[in-house]
Amino acid sequence: MPGSSAFDPDLPPERAVTVLARATEALVRATDEYELLEEICLIGAEVVGYRLVWIGYARPAPSRMVVPVAMAGVARSYLDNVRVSWADEDIGRGPTGIAIRTGRPCIVADTETDPIFAPWREAARRHGFRSTIALPIGQGDDRVGALMFYADQPGAFDAMAVRLLTGLAGNLAHGIAALRMKAAHDRTIRELAESEERYRLLIEMSPDPVVVHSQGTILFANPATARVLGAGPEVSLVGRPLLDMVHEDSRSMAVSRIAEPPPGRYLGHYRLLRLDGQSFEAEVSACSITFRGLPARLLAIRDITERNQIQEQLLQASKLATLGEMAAGLVHELSQPLNIIRLTAEGALMLIERGKASPEWQAQQFNMIAEQSERAAEIIDDIRIFSRRDTSPVQVFDASQAVRAAADVLAGQLSPDGITLDLALPSDSTPVRGRRVQLEQVVMNLLNNSHHALRDIKHATPRGWHGHISIRAERDDRQLRIVIADNGPGIPEAIRSRIFEPFFTTKEAGRGTGLGLSVSFGLIAAMGGRLEVENSAAGACFVIHLPLDKDGSPSQPVPTCAPSPGAFGNAHVMVVDDEDAAAGALAHYLRALGCRVSIAGTGERAWELFRADPADVVITDLRMPAGGGEELMEKLRDFDPLLPIIIVTGHLGATERLAENFQDDRCAVLKKPVALNQLGEFVATFLQPPAE
Repeated sequence: MPGSSAFDPDLPPERAVTVLARATEALVRATDEYELLEEICLIGAEVVGYRLVWIGYARPAPSRMVVPVAMAGVARSYLDNVRVSWADEDIGRGPTGIAIRTGRPCIVADTETDPIFAPWREAARRHGFRSTIALPIGQGDDRVGALMFYADQPGAFDAMAVRLLTGLAGNLAHGIAALRMKAAHDRTIRELAESEERYRLLIEMSPDPVVVHSQGTILFANPATARVLGAGPEVSLVGRPLLDMVHEDSRSMAVSRIAEPPPGRYLGHYRLLRLDGQSFEAEVSACSITFRGLPARLLAIRDITERNQIQEQLLQASKLATLGEMAAGLVHELSQPLNIIRLTAEGALMLIERGKASPEWQAQQFNMIAEQSERAAEIIDDIRIFSRRDTSPVQVFDASQAVRAAADVLAGQLSPDGITLDLALPSDSTPVRGRRVQLEQVVMNLLNNSHHALRDIKHATPRGWHGHISIRAERDDRQLRIVIADNGPGIPEAIRSRIFEPFFTTKEAGRGTGLGLSVSFGLIAAMGGRLEVENSAAGACFVIHLPLDKDGSPSQPVPTCAPSPGAFGNAHVMVVDDEDAAAGALAHYLRALGCRVSIAGTGERAWELFRADPADVVITDLRMPAGGGEELMEKLRDFDPLLPIIIVTGHLGATERLAENFQDDRCAVLKKPVALNQLGEFVATFLQPPAE
C-alpha cells in the first residue's frame, strides 16, 4: 500500500504489476535519465512497499565496482556500508554481480540461508531484509548495471513477479538508451550551434578575407573582404564574378582552378585587384565545402604585399652580404684583364714608337685588348645582375647556363687557394621556369660556403692537401638535379636540421650573416623545387631539385653584325659624355661609318646644340655635371617623342629603372663597357624609318 514499508507476501504479483504500470508511465514522461531512475526506485519503495529499491551502474575494468546511482526505501542506509562488485571475487559473487556478469536475473529467496549472500547477511538482518532480486539493465556490451528489489519476507519473488520485474528492467534499459540518445542528440545540436556561432565569429572577425564561391560566383564574403578590396558598406560582393577581383596576370590560372578545382587543400599565389583597380599580391588557400546545400569553394585570402617586400629586403641583404664576402676576389678578377690591357697597350705604343710594330701585330694586340675588355665587362655585368633588386618576370631559362655563369664568376677566386672546380653539365638544354639571377645567386652562395670551408682547412693542413668542388647536373623527363659537393669538413649531424634557418651560421663573427642558405632555400622553393643537404662520405653535399619546363624553351640572344663603312650616309648623331676620351672614341667610330657627329660634355650643352641643330640619333651617358642624362632625355622626348635615344651607362640599377620609364622601340639602354658593333647595330636600326 502507498507509504507502507511492510511487504505483504500474499499479493506479490499484484505489487509487481503496479510497479510495472507506474514505471511505464514514468518512462513515457521521462526527460532526464537520473530523474527516471529515482522515480522507478520511489515507485518500488513508496508505492509498492519494498524496503529498498536501488539501481547500480557497473564501472569498467579495472575497478569493476557497482556504484549506486538511485535509491529509495526505509533501508537506504544499507548502501552506506556495503561494497558490491561485478568482478568474479567475494563481493562480486552476490546477486548484483551475478546479474551483471551473466545478464540474467538472480534471486535470493532467503538471505538467511543462501550462501551467495553471506558477505551481506549481517547488514541484511539489521535492515530487515529476507529476500532480494537483482535484474540486469541492458544486454551484452550495452549492459549498464542492475536493478535491485529487497523485501522483508522470504520467497517474495515468485515466477510471476520475476517475469514482470524482468520486463520492467528491459523497459528501463530501453528508456535509458532513448534518453541517452536524446541527450547526445541535444548535445550535438547544442555543440553544432555553438560551433557555427564560434566559426561565424571567427570568420567575421578574421583580418583576412574569406570568400565562398560556386563556379566563380561569390556566395559569401566576410567583412574583411570588403575592407581589403575597398568596398564600402553600400557595396555588396555577393553575386559578383570572382574573376572581377583577379588581375589579368593571374586570370588564366584562376579560370583553370575554377573549372577544375584541385583535390584537397590548395595553396596558390595570385595577383588580385581592389575595386579601385589597384593590384596586390595574395596567398590564397582553398578547399571544397558545401554551402547552403550547394558544392562550393572556400577561399582564405591573405595580402602578402608587405611580406614580399620584407622577403625582398632579406634577399637583397643576403646578396650584399655575399658581395662583401666576394669583394677581395672580385678585385683580383678585375685586376687580371685590366693588367693585360695595360701591358698590351703600353707594349704596343712602345713598339709603334720604335717602328717595329707591323700592322698585323698591331691588329693582334688590339684584338687582345678588346677580348680582355669584354672579359672585364662580363664580370661587371654578372655582379650588376647579381646585386640588383630582382624585378624581372618569371620566364623559362637554361638552368645549366645559369649554373655555368655563376661558376665562372667565382672560378678565378678558387685557384689561388689551391681549390679545383669541376663542372659536369648536360650538353642539351635544361629549361626551367623562374628567375635566372636567383638560381645564380643560390649557386654562388653554395660555392662561397664551400670556398670558405676549404680555405680554412688548407690553412690548418700540412702541404699536399688540395681542395676540390664539383658541380654536376643530371636530368630525367621531369626534373633537373644539380649536385654541389666538396671535400671539406662537411656539416655535423647535430646542426643539419637548422642550417636553413634564418641567421643561423657556424662562421665566426664578421664572416657570415646566416642568411645565405635560408634565402637560397626560399628561392628554390619559389621555383617549385627544393634544396636539400645530403649525407656524404667526405665534405658537404647540397642538391638542388628543379622541375623541367617541357612546354617552354630558353630565349636565345640575337647575334649582331657590324655595320659597314658608309652605311649611315650623312646621318647626324649626337654623342653626350663627360669623358672626353670615351666621347672622342665613339665619334671617331661613327664618323668612320659616314655619320656627322656632334659632341657635348654636359646635358645642358647637349640641349643647346640639339636645339640649334637637331640630331637624328642621340647617344648619351647618364651621370654628368650640369644637367644629367635623364633630364636631357625628358627634354628630347618632349621635343620629339619618336627621337631615337641610346643610353650608355655603367650606373648600377639604371638599366631597370630606365627600362620602366623610357625604354621602348625608339630607345635602348646599353651597359658600359659597350661593344662598338652592338652600338653600331642599334644606330643602324634607329636610322631606319619608324614603322607605320
